[in-house]
Amino acid sequence: MSVIVTDDGFAAADWADGLNEAEVLDLPSDTQPEEVALSEGLKLVRVEFPSFSDGRGFTIARVLRRRGYTGKLRAFGHVISDQYAM
Repeated sequence: MSVIVTDDGFAAADWADGLNEAEVLDLPSDTQPEEVALSEGLKLVRVEFPSFSDGRGFTIARVLRRRGYTGKLRAFGHVISDQYAM
């Protein structure tokens, strides 16, 4: 079962609710975020965390936000609750 942590606690995973393939982008942890094409129709970016000790996903997310991405960001893989605030 997949769950998502929100500011209000745990909730059902909503990563694909009503979205089509063109609106979702999955990024592996070795992605160069400066090279990612941010199309206008992009609504969700899922960033892979292959290990809870691998922090590259946080850097990818930060760079995407600095580049102007305002849609949903989701971490998937091995993320622990202590990392939620990041």
